[in-house]
Amino acid sequence: MEHRAVLEATTVEKVQQLLNEHAFLEAFAKEVGVTAGPIEVADDMTTMPWSFRTDKAGIPSLAQKFLPKEVQLIWEQQWRDDATGSITVELNGTPAATCNGKATLTQDGDDVSYLVVTETKTHGVPWPINGKIESTINKDLVGWILSVQARVANRELAD
Repeated sequence: MEHRAVLEATTVEKVQQLLNEHAFLEAFAKEVGVTAGPIEVADDMTTMPWSFRTDKAGIPSLAQKFLPKEVQLIWEQQWRDDATGSITVELNGTPAATCNGKATLTQDGDDVSYLVVTETKTHGVPWPINGKIESTINKDLVGWILSVQARVANRELAD
């Protein structure tokens, strides 16, 4: 699934730097509304353990049907010098799932296009319901989190 955002009036270099800054990561986690564990930024890899309730505003009702009341996940992102990266979201519990994404930042005039292509696989979920759960997690949970990331990035870059 493709998730797209536009980061306005900035450069690829500024976006790459921002996405790994500790203060940005804390603002991102706060905006998502999660309880964040220790945020680790080492070289080009960022790891953030999160937990959050799924009955809160912003989580689509379809996603709430399939997810537990409290989600435990690990968000990892890694950026390379060529403005490409990877995002991995490990959803623990029932259902358990792994979402792998390939991210690209592209300069588009004065703005930066942010594209993340994701694929989610559940673990221990029977067919045929696994496809519905994977689609819901991919679109409604990971897609929502990526939209929040872009919103916070636009706000931080405008300051």
